[in-house]
Amino acid sequence: MDGRVLGTSVGISALAAAIEFAGAAVVVYDNSDQTFFWKLSIRDIDGTPYPGTFLDITKSASEQTGEQRPGTIGKWYRPNQTSSSPATRSIIGEDGVRTAKTTDWVWIPWKDKTFHVQPTRDYMPGELVESSDNWALESTYFWHLPFSMGFEGGSSGIGDPAYLGVRVRMADNQWHYGWIYFTEYQWPLAWAYETEPNMPIQIPVPAPSAGIYLMIAGLSLRSRQR
Repeated sequence: MDGRVLGTSVGISALAAAIEFAGAAVVVYDNSDQTFFWKLSIRDIDGTPYPGTFLDITKSASEQTGEQRPGTIGKWYRPNQTSSSPATRSIIGEDGVRTAKTTDWVWIPWKDKTFHVQPTRDYMPGELVESSDNWALESTYFWHLPFSMGFEGGSSGIGDPAYLGVRVRMADNQWHYGWIYFTEYQWPLAWAYETEPNMPIQIPVPAPSAGIYLMIAGLSLRSRQR
């Protein structure tokens, strides 16, 4: 199936679609068949990285190389630094990528301490990803209390599934806004970016005219309590 950007057909091997919001061209890529596996990366206690696979939101699922390079986004796991600190999973952009964090700080209690963090921003349908959002290289989306590679003992930072806001500095050296329709923990269902620089991108709203919702049929948007 072809991807379409303002009426121009672009052949790709995975399903792609374009939606026009306020005259802007939004390119959306589908990964509902799990073509791209977003393997978790590890950053050891001493800082040693063990890269997994990285996502480029400007390419289709079949075009992903998974390599860590400028413009890609990784999912990182950092073990507890001490027995009294939480382990965390984070979304981290490489050079030229930023992730959206909440503006609200959250207190995480653990043993006799509390930890103050800003979770990853969880967008709802109809919201805009834009310049006024809280941008950072890294944002935490899940923390583990105590150390665990699974979910047991953990606290959520985003919904499941959830929309994550990102922005990428492209070849024109300007910011392009996008989103990732994220499922924990192995793959994103879809991702998108705005072709026009500095233009906000809208989180999809379920509607009969929004053909992109074919790619997430059977899934419900549900928000996990923070």
